[in-house]
Amino acid sequence: MMNQSVFDTSEVLALKGIRHVVLSPGSRNAPLTISFARNPKIKTYNVVDERSAGFIALGIAQKLKQPVVLCCTSGTSLLNYAPAVAEAYYQGIPLIVISADRPQEWIGQLDGQTIDQLGALSNFVKRTFHLPANPEGEENWEYTRKLNEAINLSNHGKKGPIHINIPFREPFYPTADQELSFSKDLKIIHPFSKAGNAIPDEEFISKWHLSDRRLIIVGQNDYSEELDNVLGELTDKVVIIADVISNTSTIDAIRHHDLFLAAIEQKLADSLKPELVITIGKSVISKNLKLFLRKYKPEMLWQISPELNQADTFQSLTSVITSDPTAFLTSLDHQSEKEQFNQQVTSNFIQNWQIEDSKTKRKLNKALEVLDWSEFTAFYEVIKSIPAGSDVHLANSMPVRFANFIQQLNPNIEIFCNRGTSGIDGTNGTAVGHSLVTERSTYLLTGDLSFFYDRNAFFHPYEMDNLKIIVFNNAGGGIFRLINGPANLPELEQHFETRHSHTAKYTALEYGFDYHGVKDADSLEKALKSIHKDNRGAKLVEVFTDPDTNLEVFKAVKAAVK
Repeated sequence: MMNQSVFDTSEVLALKGIRHVVLSPGSRNAPLTISFARNPKIKTYNVVDERSAGFIALGIAQKLKQPVVLCCTSGTSLLNYAPAVAEAYYQGIPLIVISADRPQEWIGQLDGQTIDQLGALSNFVKRTFHLPANPEGEENWEYTRKLNEAINLSNHGKKGPIHINIPFREPFYPTADQELSFSKDLKIIHPFSKAGNAIPDEEFISKWHLSDRRLIIVGQNDYSEELDNVLGELTDKVVIIADVISNTSTIDAIRHHDLFLAAIEQKLADSLKPELVITIGKSVISKNLKLFLRKYKPEMLWQISPELNQADTFQSLTSVITSDPTAFLTSLDHQSEKEQFNQQVTSNFIQNWQIEDSKTKRKLNKALEVLDWSEFTAFYEVIKSIPAGSDVHLANSMPVRFANFIQQLNPNIEIFCNRGTSGIDGTNGTAVGHSLVTERSTYLLTGDLSFFYDRNAFFHPYEMDNLKIIVFNNAGGGIFRLINGPANLPELEQHFETRHSHTAKYTALEYGFDYHGVKDADSLEKALKSIHKDNRGAKLVEVFTDPDTNLEVFKAVKAAVK
């Protein structure tokens, strides 16, 4: 006999705005599976591998900016969600993890698929909720109340994942004669949060006015036309530094900082050192920018975020401002003008940054004209060819770094990357989830190890017609050849690079992807034209390069822009 409150689970979530649920098959979570499958308000996806399921749900939530449910059976299935949940936690993405469990009295009794699930994700969720098993009487109230509380918590304040653990006692399948229908009088609790943005007071305005070496750093961020507009109005008053994952491609910003800050000399460093730094967005890719500001510390560093965030990435944090960055910067600029403060930067600070950025871009483009076929030159051709109006997922390791070096994107391209934890484990899955809920072309630029590691992301029956994958196959983890430590060790190839002879061709054949294997610039150009032309079926381009040549070319790039 199926419990009515448990069957109502999907209806409560639907009334709270949940529209997408990623399920993994199992017996203990059967009551939840039945509830979700029979609710026409909810779109369900069934993905066998829980680790891939987690990242597919992450991709859906990342694209839609909405909570998405993950649901699994008891035992180790829950633990397989951990990588995606950790990424969601550090990116601030509201995943709703619902795990079925065995009754508490059977924990530790050598019963099958039974582990201690409470707290299993505690380091990476805002809170864990333990619901009553087979609720009856007042437990019905508790069950529904906790569902409401969990959804409210995940999507308000600092957004993030939550974990709902539900033990079930048998029998939990509906009987043959049981008629199931959702209750009509379910209690829904709506959260109330007072909207508000910090308005810069006289002290902030004065400090802004008195600082003639101002710098704004935009970390990982969703595209915002409003933010681009206000930043665009500030470009003659402040230096704006933007990584490729900042999604600020329409403004005049410093974009090649990671290259020209790599081996900066003292005299140049002194001319680029800021007095006031303002940070917005999440993580920053550029290690060289981090090292530069940790060494040449600004007098003030303001962090502006809608959610309370006190991460001191640059070791110089002086003020935490809880506000929407667009609202605060707009008000700061307008209030300064109202007070008739001189907004012109009196030093050559902005010009110094622009000169270095322009020189580096010019040198990079010149080098790319003559460099041999390699991973870097192939990546350059790929990224500049991606059509306007596309979404691009960048795998971690070298793809996101190469994109940050090059930054030559067509208009209206939004960049996504799992930079919460910066792992390689779920890149395929995140891009797949993304592609399932958008009609825009979804491009995944990934390395070979990342791709092979996450092949189960394709093990499901859902169409991915707009998914276009470019795999850069250098026969191993090429980044370790570029790092001084492992690059000089005898264990490099076997234990760091993990050299292999695999190809993505057979994965493409298995899943029916249109496949193109390329080994030179001409075949790459033809393959790119083919995959760009339509969204009729998933497509995969595999770019083969030699790791030794890749190293030499990358050294040449660094030498050219030094």
